Amino acid sequence: MARKGRLRELPLVSLEAVAAIGVATGTVALLEGVAPVTGLGVVYLLAVLLVASRHGEIAALATAVASVLTLNFFFIEPRHHLTISDSRNVAALGVFLIAGMVVSRLAAAVRQRAGESELRAHEAAARERESSLLAAVASSLLSEGPVEAQLSTPGGRLTDAVSRAGLRLELAPAPSPHEGEETVPLQLRSRRAWLYAMPDSGWHREELDRVAEPLAHLVDVAIDREEVAEHTAEAEAARRADVAKTAVLHAISHDLRSPLTAITTATGALSSGPLSEDDRRELLSVLRSESTRLARLVDDLLDLSRIEAGAVNPRPDWCDLHDTVASAAEHVRREHPEHQVELLVSADLPLVRADPAQMERVFSNLIENAVKFSPEDRPVRVSASVAGERVTVRVTDEGRGIPPTARSHVFEPFFRGRAGGAGSGLGLTISKGFVEANGARIQLDSRPGAGTSFAVSFPLVPQPAAPA
Repeated sequence: MARKGRLRELPLVSLEAVAAIGVATGTVALLEGVAPVTGLGVVYLLAVLLVASRHGEIAALATAVASVLTLNFFFIEPRHHLTISDSRNVAALGVFLIAGMVVSRLAAAVRQRAGESELRAHEAAARERESSLLAAVASSLLSEGPVEAQLSTPGGRLTDAVSRAGLRLELAPAPSPHEGEETVPLQLRSRRAWLYAMPDSGWHREELDRVAEPLAHLVDVAIDREEVAEHTAEAEAARRADVAKTAVLHAISHDLRSPLTAITTATGALSSGPLSEDDRRELLSVLRSESTRLARLVDDLLDLSRIEAGAVNPRPDWCDLHDTVASAAEHVRREHPEHQVELLVSADLPLVRADPAQMERVFSNLIENAVKFSPEDRPVRVSASVAGERVTVRVTDEGRGIPPTARSHVFEPFFRGRAGGAGSGLGLTISKGFVEANGARIQLDSRPGAGTSFAVSFPLVPQPAAPA
């Protein structure tokens, strides 16, 4: 193959050698009157050097021999004959030929080293490009989502990392190259993938084959990580489902049983025989309170099931937080008249977009929760503020606070760490579910011995136009 290439270049090499010798001959002819001809023979060395630097040692040696013959034919007596009458000229031509060979050898060696250096530079640039591609792909696979989703999303980090290198990556059972693209299969363990080199991308086939293996390993690792994450999520979901089932069974066996027992006992007492009016009123009061408690617990369980199923379905409307919080506070005051609730919410707060009924339920839960854990002689404060791009309502008690170890669990279903078993343990869970379903945020701030605060913040939105 290399020999055929050299044969194809022979006419060009011959033409350049003849041209170089011709120029050297013309130069010697011009300078013949000012210097000895044997000394001017060094001009031909420039022709030898030129040919050696461009085409190698063999072409330079041929040029050196042709230069000696040309010098002999045109400038050594007798002229226009390939004979030499003066023995000194024979020696001079011999020295010139040796010098030409040495020059050709040196020039060829320099040319070879330059070619090797250029090849090493090209290989270094190719390795750098391959390393940059692999680093960018690894970074994208580690920092973003599933591989398939990344490749199908235009403008994603993985897509950009590959396309910047003039390549295209595809997960597919069969290749589908665009016009002019070079296709290389990626040997993945679980599926088929293909690497395409775009036209004029500068990638050679051997470079694509070399980068395909580590690229396939990276994609395999990312796919394995996705599968592990899926299995872990499934295992965690199953664990949480088991915990929820256990908690629900506990709620049914304990929280539902208590009001049912009280209702059954009161009903039996009412039907057992004649009672005084005071006893009758007391039993009816028990029936009312325990029925209300039972209905609320059932509502809480239903709300919890909707929240966990993602079926809260709020009905956003213009919500006046002052009115909503005031209504919630009044509801708690009726149930806990012995406890003071201070309402520090301005009537001119900006309106927010939320479901008013769900928000009233949220603030009722938060205020009632604060009342439970606040000393009777210390009020529960409900305040509001506007800061930045959010409207925030804060419910604060002056109780003993939440221990640091329990703070991460306060929004979990049936958690009653601070109440010693009081309540259903669903109020904060339901509040968080309603808040987030309405596009708001709820945050806890608690310090041992300094009370607890729950802050519900809503995004500030353009206000509705005032009626004309």
